[in-house]
Amino acid sequence: GWFASPGARLKVNKSGCEKQGSAKMFNFPDGFLRLRPSTADIMIHVANPSPHSVILDPCAGIGTIPLRSSIKSHYSLGGELSESLFSQFVPQFIECHKKSNKSSRVADLLGWDATILPLRDSFVDVIISDIPFGQKCLSTNLLSVFLPSLLYQCARVLVPNGKMVLLCGNFETLLNALDNLNNRSRYLSEKHAGREDDGGRSGSDLEGMESVFELPCDSVFPANIGGLVAWVIVVRRGKMTPIPPTNYRRSAKRAMVNRVNGEKAKELRRQ
Repeated sequence: GWFASPGARLKVNKSGCEKQGSAKMFNFPDGFLRLRPSTADIMIHVANPSPHSVILDPCAGIGTIPLRSSIKSHYSLGGELSESLFSQFVPQFIECHKKSNKSSRVADLLGWDATILPLRDSFVDVIISDIPFGQKCLSTNLLSVFLPSLLYQCARVLVPNGKMVLLCGNFETLLNALDNLNNRSRYLSEKHAGREDDGGRSGSDLEGMESVFELPCDSVFPANIGGLVAWVIVVRRGKMTPIPPTNYRRSAKRAMVNRVNGEKAKELRRQ
């Protein structure tokens, strides 16, 4: 079996990965980016969720991770922002789930913004996701803006000691974002509690404090996906309450307003 450790290396073949003992899962147009079922299975195995866990994929794309995890008897929830993905692949997702549904398994694919998840706090047991790499999906600058809000939402909906398995293009960027969320939440929590100091804490002091995500993380290892070098990061949720990024509410409100205005503009053009 696959073993998750700092020295482990995953390799996913470029051809034939869509077939999992049955016919091809989805029909894709040429050049379409998607996560292969074999990669999703590996990430689910690394996460090792307990039976009947609630699994979340905030950046689900066409829903490969929710579908594959539901086959393994978990409740799976995924979401994606792109309307074109829903119109193209949700019918195929439903049909594929029906064909593979041999027992009571549930998978839902919803439309949402991953930086404004419509879920209550401490709702999911495990998060497994293939997040944007900052190459073909989002630029490096947009990714640096996207990650703080995404990680805040993941921390908010994940139960304490819950596990998060992320596939990313650059592990240093993701680890820095996790560390920044920890440091910001610690600082503002102490400030609100009236314990603000001069910031001259030693490393031993920081190690003894609670954190949003436990760092160092459980493991970081490379994954060769069809010739593309990616990284899998496994990290656990700590006990500290996360603090939203600067101007988070304003940015979230602006995103919602822009989306509504965009939908209204499309309707007017159709008329």
